[in-house]
Amino acid sequence: MSTKPKKRQKKPLIIDFHAHIINPKVFEVTQKHSLHNRIGLKGRTSLGDASRSRIATDRMTNLAGRMKDLDAMKIDIQVISPSLIHENTASMKADRALKLVRDVNDNVAEAVAKHPDRLVGLGIVPFHHPKLAAKELERMVGKLDLRGVEIPSFINGHELGDKMFRPIWRKAEKLDVPVFIHPAGNSDERLRRHGLAFSVGQPYEEALAMSSLIYEGVMDDFPKLKVLVSHGGGYLPYYAGRQDNAQQIGADGVKLRGSFSSYIRRFYYESVIFNPDMLDFLATKTPTGHIVMGTDYPFGERDPIRFVRRAKSLSRSAQDGILGRNAAKILKLKI
Repeated sequence: MSTKPKKRQKKPLIIDFHAHIINPKVFEVTQKHSLHNRIGLKGRTSLGDASRSRIATDRMTNLAGRMKDLDAMKIDIQVISPSLIHENTASMKADRALKLVRDVNDNVAEAVAKHPDRLVGLGIVPFHHPKLAAKELERMVGKLDLRGVEIPSFINGHELGDKMFRPIWRKAEKLDVPVFIHPAGNSDERLRRHGLAFSVGQPYEEALAMSSLIYEGVMDDFPKLKVLVSHGGGYLPYYAGRQDNAQQIGADGVKLRGSFSSYIRRFYYESVIFNPDMLDFLATKTPTGHIVMGTDYPFGERDPIRFVRRAKSLSRSAQDGILGRNAAKILKLKI
């Protein structure tokens, strides 16, 4: 008895949305302001000793090595964004910050130009100078063809929902580009041991940033804004019920247009959360079309395709969307 051969499934497009690049010349200037310096790691980083730090730095500067890693991970396209932990200009005056930011964005655009079929770029802005930030956002999207902007979770004592930042949100919505929230690090004394600044501090910052955008009305005032949060949205999507409860009893002091949890569906998320069951859970809180695959290269997930495939509750089609199709749509890539 003969049987028909099984149809070979078409390979999905694989896009890594979360990967870092640094401009070595800018890093020479900004490293004294970096999280590693602020928490006293000196030659060490979140990866370990000085030797491993050098390896990570090489990965963020060496395009040939990056291409080999992409091939090894079977990634078709990588979205590169500056490392805000390393290239932090928040303490600098407007002119100085803008110059360094422009150098960073030009470096991203140059990397993309060398590998236009494999790389897509996001830029940064001098967020603490909102009018300049809005202008740089327009330049990097219009002139450099960068496809979005990466921003910190908190800057110089101001939450992201602060009214002073409205020009940036307005410009991002008008340009229809994603805003990628990636913390520049939390240097609280309690987080300085055991790597907690990275393992606990980053998702904590993301939860606070999302809360600010909800409570201060940014998500309501800019309904077409696409805000994508690193590391699966930090802690918030997995524990928003506590804020629902505060809202129900009037303890949050804010009137929202819906339940607090309903806003979780407004955000977009990338998948560097390391537990496949949490990816399954995230997909119950937001449409699967709002989730993209990430690696946090060179610091995080080394087998991202297998990670997404291990999410047991997600259909093959939903997994394929997370692996690449969703990111292509958000970034308006012609594929």
